[in-house]
Amino acid sequence: MKQEQNEEEISEKTEDWDEEDVGKRIVKRVTPNGTYFNELIVHVFCSMCGASFIGPSREAGGFLGGHECLHAWEFGQAMGRSDGLTE
Repeated sequence: MKQEQNEEEISEKTEDWDEEDVGKRIVKRVTPNGTYFNELIVHVFCSMCGASFIGPSREAGGFLGGHECLHAWEFGQAMGRSDGLTE
């Protein structure tokens, strides 16, 4: 059983996504790490600094996780932690 999608729901772009692409799916995206199918294009932002990202959901997770680690490190530095690690 094949799921049908409207053309409006699919993005043919492989980069440079914008607000008009949010909510669309990338039918197939090949990366050095693997091949992704039917990946959603999302718009996320960091609630600490306001930086935002539009793109495939997989990279959005990395964007958010990276910001979480960065800001945890910044808080550690502000509290006098000198080893560069976060808890």
